[in-house]
Formats: sequence, structure tokens, C-alpha cells
Amino acid sequence: MTEPIRPKSPVKLDKELAVSKPAIKKSEDISQEILKYITSTSEDFKSLKDYPIRQLVQDAQVFGPELKRQKLETNQIRKFLDAINRLKAKFGQDDQEIEHSDMTETEKENARFAKVKDEIILLKPKLAYAAARQDAVKSLSKVMSAAIDKVYTKEDFDRLVQLIESIIAYHKAEDGK
Repeated sequence: MTEPIRPKSPVKLDKELAVSKPAIKKSEDISQEILKYITSTSEDFKSLKDYPIRQLVQDAQVFGPELKRQKLETNQIRKFLDAINRLKAKFGQDDQEIEHSDMTETEKENARFAKVKDEIILLKPKLAYAAARQDAVKSLSKVMSAAIDKVYTKEDFDRLVQLIESIIAYHKAEDGK
């Protein structure tokens, strides 16, 4: 029986594979790029709803796996998402006073948002606390805190939810635990 053909130098094969992979940036670089984008004072980016969805997904596609490489566990990210989802549910609850008022739909939405906006801002200290307890949370904390600073409306809040959900998805796709 004939021996299977094997590469003569496994090290050479590994080097060839390493060259074909895209360069992996450090988390600090990735988070700094995202922070620079989010905190931009450009007229095109006044609030989080101005974060183009394609750019958001591209950023999450790089940032999620980097958080995994930093050993950030999915449950740390999910804690933050759970807090956001509680606010989302609270926003969606019917408020009889608002619903039966003579306000336009936009005014009603703004009134409902006003009830949760302070709680959205209060997510920042929770992120800071988590980052102080675990270094792997620091990059996520910086990015999400900057994103929270750009939340002024329901549309901004929806974009915040999309951002954290995208980061979690790509973190998990990287086999995050």
C-alpha cells in the first residue's frame, strides 16, 4: 500500500496559511477606530441613528471576535444586552396616560422614550463597574459608553440594540463562551 503524500515541512505550511489570513488588529486599535467613528463631531453623525448599518455590522464583525480573543465571556455581554432588553420592553409597555392623550404618534414615542432615557444613561456606570472587575470588558465598555452618549431618540436606542446584538452575534460566531 502506498503512503499518503504529506507536506515535507509542516512549519512552511503554517507560514503559508498565516500569510493568507488578514492581519488581526489589537482590540485597542479596533475599539479606538469604532470610538473615533462614534464620537465624530461630523454633521453626518450627530446621533447613533446616523451610524450606517453596513458600517455597524463591519465594525461588529471585527470587534466581536477580538473580544473573544480577549477572553470576554458571552455572559458578560449578555448581561448588558439583558439590561437593554429590559429597557426595550419598558419602552414598549402601554402607558395609558400617553396612549389616551391628544399627542401625535411622534410625540407619544418621544414621551415613552423620555421615561427610559435616564435608565439608558445609567447603563454607563454598570459598564464601568464590569470593566473594573474584568479587564476583558474594558474595550466593550468604552465603545458602548460612547454609543450611549449618542442616544437621544428611540431610533438611536434601536441602533444601540442593533450594535450590541451584532457584537454578540460575531462574538458567538467566533465560538465565544
